[in-house]
Amino acid sequence: RNFIQNERLKKEIDLLKNKLNARDEIDLENQRLENLLYFKQKSPFKLTAARVIGRSSDSWSSSIIIDKGSYNGIRPGMSVITYLGLTGRVIESQEHTSKILLISDPNLGVSAMVQRSRQEGLISGTLGSYLIMRYLPEEPDIKIGDVVITSGLNGTYPKGLLIGAVVDIGKEFSGLSRYAIIKPAVELSSIEEVLVIVQ
Repeated sequence: RNFIQNERLKKEIDLLKNKLNARDEIDLENQRLENLLYFKQKSPFKLTAARVIGRSSDSWSSSIIIDKGSYNGIRPGMSVITYLGLTGRVIESQEHTSKILLISDPNLGVSAMVQRSRQEGLISGTLGSYLIMRYLPEEPDIKIGDVVITSGLNGTYPKGLLIGAVVDIGKEFSGLSRYAIIKPAVELSSIEEVLVIVQ
């Protein structure tokens, strides 16, 4: 009898744990959506919020699928952000879904600059958790901890979007130029919602 009672209590405890987990999950989602909404209201851009519904499974590209598409005015070339910073760019749009290439993908180049010194360079992904900023001069005005933003140079991305912060500086093999390692502001491996700049 005790055994049956214990089993019943265990089941009840498991059920309560599941309920609490589900509530925590809802609370976290609400917090994220509130942040997105607040950011959307304050942003100078026209933004469309979307949910991430898929990720690239291969190891040589870095992309996600979102649940909004051409029906919602989303077109290839549009910039994708979260309230924390730049996330990527739309590369394909179907009627109700779109594919986003993330900034961690080596095929995506972003014209960028150091916010403090206005030092310019080009950022690309490494398929890892860091980005690389190249084409810096031999004596660049860049320090560890510097904030890096989009420069708006080639018009692909609006100017001033946060990309990340400098965590290391190195010298190219030729010795004639430098590069910087950037930690993205957005945790790219765990994004669940994004904002597409639709203007």
